[in-house]
Amino acid sequence: MTERKFKYKLDFYYKSLAIYLLTLVVYILVKGKFFQERFEVMFRDPIIYIISLFILYFTVLLIANALWARTIEFTGKEIVISNRFGKRSIGIDEITGVRFTRKRRKTDEDMSSARFVKLKLKNRRRILRIKMNDFENEKQLESEFKNISRKLSSNL
Repeated sequence: MTERKFKYKLDFYYKSLAIYLLTLVVYILVKGKFFQERFEVMFRDPIIYIISLFILYFTVLLIANALWARTIEFTGKEIVISNRFGKRSIGIDEITGVRFTRKRRKTDEDMSSARFVKLKLKNRRRILRIKMNDFENEKQLESEFKNISRKLSSNL
């Protein structure tokens, strides 16, 4: 079988950062040109500090998640959950149950119908949760987990 690889999405962080940067630029232009005679007085405005904190926060999140580089790979016999610093292989035979939770009310052709996948593993007490909309190609990711679920139910 071929490998199917799903990367972590970063578009939320890019969009948030762009919106806050645009908000800061528009606020500086409106407040600096139209309401005050001097441009230096405006930098003491607390709203600029708040927007700058949001920009700094989303920049740190974007850099951290880009460096983390999370992926999920499906091979014929296992699921490999990896990041830049390590990887974990979960064999299909180690999975005892697959459950999909919290159906979405909104329908979109690119989005999966489930929000989370919960994997019950033999050697692990806690359930492994994967948030599907954090990864690219949600529909294909959901179909991969449904294939695993079908394999497990056919083995019983």
